[in-house]
Amino acid sequence: MLACSLSTWYPQFEKVTFPTVCLTLPREVLNYLREDGHPVLPKECNEESYDGKEEDYEGFGDTDWAEESDSEEVNEQKYFPDFSRKVLKVLKDFGGEVFLKLNWSCPKDATWVAFNNSMKCTSLSQLYLLLKSSDFVAHDLSMPFINCEDSNEEDKENVSYSLVMRMWVDVNPGTEIRCWVANGQLIAACQRDTSNYYPHLAREEDSIKQDLESFFQEQIKDKFELDHFVMDVTRPRKDKIVLVDFNPWGDTTDSLLYTWEELEELTDGEQEPCLRYVRESGGVQPHPYRHYSIPRDMVDLASGSDPYKLMDFLKLKEKTERGEIDSDQE
Repeated sequence: MLACSLSTWYPQFEKVTFPTVCLTLPREVLNYLREDGHPVLPKECNEESYDGKEEDYEGFGDTDWAEESDSEEVNEQKYFPDFSRKVLKVLKDFGGEVFLKLNWSCPKDATWVAFNNSMKCTSLSQLYLLLKSSDFVAHDLSMPFINCEDSNEEDKENVSYSLVMRMWVDVNPGTEIRCWVANGQLIAACQRDTSNYYPHLAREEDSIKQDLESFFQEQIKDKFELDHFVMDVTRPRKDKIVLVDFNPWGDTTDSLLYTWEELEELTDGEQEPCLRYVRESGGVQPHPYRHYSIPRDMVDLASGSDPYKLMDFLKLKEKTERGEIDSDQE
């Protein structure tokens, strides 16, 4: 797990992946991200002009927020001026658009709260909202080693957590490929987006496998410290591979169109690496993050986990039936 942390492997593979900056998360920001409940954005997000494209942000954080408002909502807001200033500096350096993640996971399950359902982050508010709304990020912060046989509860406290900010690049999901490496050999590959059918994968299968093998042999083999791991790449064109990420070998990583039992059987490395992809439009799978887009209020109502929301809903329904509220205005 630690070897697959992006802040660990990036210095070694900087030349074959996207430009990236890793900012160490201060303790107060970690505590904020770990807090349960509805996301309340930090006070500096109230300064809407600081959207990552502001030319002059040297005075950012000088406002005396304690005197500005005594409202309960403002008093509940946290304040991280130094860290947020660093974030905005990186955002500006990358042209105002970044992809963000923590050591292992990105908040792709929270894109339903983002503009255009995209992982593209262009402001401080977007950044904090994505991080606070993501179950994947919460997992990284609370139980990153849950599937490790040699882990214990104290291990997470020793992790050097980082906010990873990567230059935004428009990547065609049809070019993303996941690769499995065992005993230092590339044994299998699969299209990353199994919710769509991409005809070019069948046409280019042989050249894709050749490019993957060449990239692995020239750029990865004997350079990454693990013998068993999973590697995500993108192939924007023939003879061009860009490293995206490393992932642990095991159930914590999605096996896509394989099963982990199949992958374990391939670990002898004696056969040619196979490439799996959706071969017809009828073979696509449901998008793996679709269920994360259900509004939390609906989940709470359906499960009964928040009785106050249910009571408010019933009161609103009663007033509507009595004609006190127009049903079109609910």
